[in-house]
Amino acid sequence: MLVLATWNINSVRMRLEHLKRWLKLRAPDVVCLQETKATDRDFPFAELEALGYAAAHAGGKGRNGVAILAKEEPQDVMIGFPDGEDEEAKERLIAATIRGVRVHSVYIPNGGSVGSDYFLYKLEFIYRLREYFENHFDPERDLVALCGDFNVAPEPIDVYDPELLAGQICFHERERTAIKLLQEWGFVDTYRAVHPNQPGAYTWWDYQFGAFKANRGLRLDHIWVSKALAQRLKDALIDREPRSWKRPSDHAPVMAYFDL
Repeated sequence: MLVLATWNINSVRMRLEHLKRWLKLRAPDVVCLQETKATDRDFPFAELEALGYAAAHAGGKGRNGVAILAKEEPQDVMIGFPDGEDEEAKERLIAATIRGVRVHSVYIPNGGSVGSDYFLYKLEFIYRLREYFENHFDPERDLVALCGDFNVAPEPIDVYDPELLAGQICFHERERTAIKLLQEWGFVDTYRAVHPNQPGAYTWWDYQFGAFKANRGLRLDHIWVSKALAQRLKDALIDREPRSWKRPSDHAPVMAYFDL
């Protein structure tokens, strides 16, 4: 069994005790982290190693940052896109091979305000992801996972109020079209493969307005896998418990289980 997880930790230093508690509680084999908000120098490699996890980290300047933790050493680590031209992508995309699976931890840009230059960068980032997978993998043959905070809720069922949120960031039609194009490379959404029609299944809730208690959230965090890996999928879940802890991340972990 391979247990794969993803979690936007919203500062690995601030939530380190949360992360350690959760790793002891759930013991996933591989964890993709986003928004570590740490440089490589500040990342808690030693604390995680003490828990049995080796880590590969792509450090930012205190705002972004992505990582892959695994019970065995991540192999063939790649940071950013292969061409190396997008400097910000070096804080938003990391890949490694673990037990024959090419795992990617991604923190897709939020996009700021709809129509802004940063919104256009978000769309371009998603399109570049599609091009990258198109050029490097075969979804029918390769064991590939794309895990992370996509900052996009793909379908109306993935937001608490589709009419209210229509046209807003993370649920804008252009974002949803872009993410659908990415999925059409050959990805299977593990959570929806197991829970196709479950409403109220969210991974992010605003800190304000009692959003978590009222379950006014969005499903922004995903584990997508190639068709080849999806054939081994056994279960998937959203672990809401850490969102209820004191001073939590505003995101909840997502987990997927594979017969591997």
